[in-house]
Amino acid sequence: MSVLIEAAAFTPLSAIAAAWGGADRIELCSGYAEGGLSPSIGSVAYVKEHLSIPVHVMVRPRVGDFVYNKEELQVMEREILFYKQLGINGVVFGVLTEQGNIATEAVRRLIAAARPMSVTFHRAFDQCTDLFRALDDLMDCGVNRILTSGGKPSVPEGADMLEQLIAHAGNALILLPGGGISATNVSSIIQQLNVREIHLSGKHLVKSPMQPSPHVSLCAPGEVYDFQWYECEEQRIRDVKTVCADLFA
Repeated sequence: MSVLIEAAAFTPLSAIAAAWGGADRIELCSGYAEGGLSPSIGSVAYVKEHLSIPVHVMVRPRVGDFVYNKEELQVMEREILFYKQLGINGVVFGVLTEQGNIATEAVRRLIAAARPMSVTFHRAFDQCTDLFRALDDLMDCGVNRILTSGGKPSVPEGADMLEQLIAHAGNALILLPGGGISATNVSSIIQQLNVREIHLSGKHLVKSPMQPSPHVSLCAPGEVYDFQWYECEEQRIRDVKTVCADLFA
């Protein structure tokens, strides 16, 4: 037995570092501070060319909520079709209603565009008003997995709810725990939830060697600034990989 490690990578460099660290699959996106956005076309093509492990690509056209109008859904569908032509293994997206439920019609439409690629529903799932109703809706829609922290800010906080969701889903789909997983807690999470896939970023803060201007900032205040950003740290992925391997040794 083993545990599949999916690494969230916000740049091509992070994707390569994660693969070197032993990640089994990449979730490629951009916009860490915004919770993940669609990456650039060049990033997707580069990562696909340079990695042999599966790559799943985020499809999220803007910051903010997951209630999309018809124009935004058309953009998402075009992205999905492009990734399929490129030979990408899977896509990640989330679409909700104004009431905080799964927008099932839109989800079915995007799934139809994506097949035969694998489909993961975004952690937008955790913003639903009723997680069990949302899970039932997504099982009916036919997604392959749901990225979730159990409706809480992190997996350790949402572990009890995740247990219930996993039991409810049975073998219909994969509940992919993601949010706050590291080498220090991954063993207890796997043992409690009995999962075979986990999601983490293994990120660390990178500071630019450039001397910053004190007069001009091109970024709005937040977790990412002009002269620092997050990249995946290879060793953090390797540490999680080692813990997982020891569990099943």
